[in-house]
Amino acid sequence: MTDEARQETAAGEPHQALITCNQCAHQVPRLEYCIRCGDPLSDEYSAGARRERRGRFAAAPNESARAVALVSTLFPQLPRAEMGAFRVALAIGVALIVGLALIGFFPVALVAAAILVPLLMVLYLWVVDVYEDEPISVIGGSMAWGAAAGAAAGFILRELPLGSSIGGPKLETILLAGVGVPLLEAALMLVGPLLLLFIRRFNDVLDGATFGAASAVSFTGAQLLVQSLPILGVGLRPQTDALQSVVQVVSLGVLQPVIAAGTVGAVAAAFWLRYRTPVTDHHALGAVGVPAIALAGGAALLVAAGLAKATLTLVPATLVLAVIAAVALLWLRRALHLGLLQEAREIEVERSISCPNCGRPTPEHTFCGNCGVSLRALPKERRPKGSAKAEKPA
Repeated sequence: MTDEARQETAAGEPHQALITCNQCAHQVPRLEYCIRCGDPLSDEYSAGARRERRGRFAAAPNESARAVALVSTLFPQLPRAEMGAFRVALAIGVALIVGLALIGFFPVALVAAAILVPLLMVLYLWVVDVYEDEPISVIGGSMAWGAAAGAAAGFILRELPLGSSIGGPKLETILLAGVGVPLLEAALMLVGPLLLLFIRRFNDVLDGATFGAASAVSFTGAQLLVQSLPILGVGLRPQTDALQSVVQVVSLGVLQPVIAAGTVGAVAAAFWLRYRTPVTDHHALGAVGVPAIALAGGAALLVAAGLAKATLTLVPATLVLAVIAAVALLWLRRALHLGLLQEAREIEVERSISCPNCGRPTPEHTFCGNCGVSLRALPKERRPKGSAKAEKPA
């Protein structure tokens, strides 16, 4: 199709040429990208390749829905350019905490590790600004709750006898550290997001997943900060093994927040799927979309992580945590994929606008049909005036 034809369809001609998107199965204008899910439409013009793109992730159509991708999973509503910036920020943050640990500033590295992922989550919610009409409910009910609960849990855990004893940890210590503590932490992380379940405005799987992940990362960050206070009192450069320090800060600052965010976000998404989405979507995630099964699966992942930390030495435990983090990310990614498609279904095409990113005319929806940028995820100053955000029923 010529550029002129694409321009005409984007401008809202009465007899608009449509094509069925392989990713979201909706009929959309024949442009470069699907305006509902952002998937490139090049394959839709070729009948022989229609099935090849069904496994693409709705937030990043250039990635598989089954890929272990940290940034596009934790921050799914970012435009593609912003995703690149967040990947750079994450890489710089990890390099910083690793560098601090290598040169002996272990306490400072712990503080940096504690704030890295929560800070990126705050920046994400600010950049995307999806919940601008409900700032108190969202921030107070998810991240602020997670931080307060994490700090309280950190103080409690400092008083528990979780250290190794002579001859290795006792069975009761293993059960407390590996089973009891992870289950308590999971319950605390979920309370805040589940309170938001009663606000009918938040009626998408994506809402539950976002609230759960935000609560989890703020919980783990605050907990780590509180538990690190005794270490901060021994000086900036205590005597530590550099390699072990590096492994530990990566585990504490990246793997454990990812496990918590993936697990709690996916469990919260199951509650939203069951209680806030249309009945026709209730089985869209299969067994893990049932809240009771999701709770059991989330508990199993967190207990597995807790037992690994309680029974294994640092390096083997970290390897196990890396595997669990990958599983948690894949689970969350599956829920997010469904949530993004649900959100796109809610918006009807009403008019044509000029894309703030590429300047070309595109139907006003979720994504630009010409450059693929997420119109709803653009910073407020770059959004078109009057742009219709998906209004959710009160």
